[in-house]
Amino acid sequence: MKILEDMILERGIAVNEDILKVDSFVNHQVDPELMKNIGDEFAEHFKGQGITKVATIESSGIAPAPVSYTHLTLPTNSLV
Repeated sequence: MKILEDMILERGIAVNEDILKVDSFVNHQVDPELMKNIGDEFAEHFKGQGITKVATIESSGIAPAPVSYTHLTLPTNSLV
């Protein structure tokens, strides 16, 4: 996912070798264009694989989940 890699290189902050801060574009200040691109990539990757639900945990995965859902043909109430 080149766009995410570029954004990390441009705006990510390495706190130390274990922590990379991406809150300025992933979770605290969501970049909608980035989330759309990530959701598009997720949907394309999983398309045709029998996916019936899109789920996420309360983390940085929340924003791209609805975008992925809109691209996949899923039953109503499949976004959990």
